[in-house]
Amino acid sequence: MEIYLYGGCSSCKKADKALSDSGKPYLRRDFFKERFTVDELRSVLERAGVSATAMLSTRSKAYTAMGLADKRLTDAEVLELMVDEPTLLRRPLILGGGKTLVGFNAGAVDDLIGQA
Repeated sequence: MEIYLYGGCSSCKKADKALSDSGKPYLRRDFFKERFTVDELRSVLERAGVSATAMLSTRSKAYTAMGLADKRLTDAEVLELMVDEPTLLRRPLILGGGKTLVGFNAGAVDDLIGQA
């Protein structure tokens, strides 16, 4: 299993705790402390089966401040923005057992843990 998160995010903390409490091994990356390169982020999203545009956090302050709602961006452009401003990436992102979870849902995380 893998989790990509922001250590200061309450939903991320809940997901991280659930994975830790499971006792199963998992990869943990706080992408605010250990920033992605464009290639790394592209690879993670490809493995997750999601597009960069689908992972764009439309609730982030940066999204509003940058006026992104009014722009038509390619996935490549969105990747660049997410690398420069990680708050634009929805979180947590959890991969495991052939499934991808975006955001925290206790039941879904428990199901993923059970399948991994």
